[in-house]
Amino acid sequence: MKNSRFVLISETGYQSEHDEILKAVLERGFELFCAVGKDCELWEEVMDELAVGDGIDSRYITTTSHPGESEEEVIEFAKSWIGEGESGIEIVRI
Repeated sequence: MKNSRFVLISETGYQSEHDEILKAVLERGFELFCAVGKDCELWEEVMDELAVGDGIDSRYITTTSHPGESEEEVIEFAKSWIGEGESGIEIVRI
């Protein structure tokens, strides 16, 4: 099963060298990107910027950030999200 949902659990916070991870999420065609933990709103903002890019080769991905929520709540949110692709979830802790 192809994973269509991506949950990023941020323990260290966002740093620009993490952009390569976010670009890989876009390249792999995930439909949903959820960020929880330290700098989760910044992670979402950067993912949005990378997805739009220069506007010529924009990628569509639904992004969410979950300040004040637990990892478990965000994973449950991702599980309940209805997308168009298959429904697997990839969880990465940084």
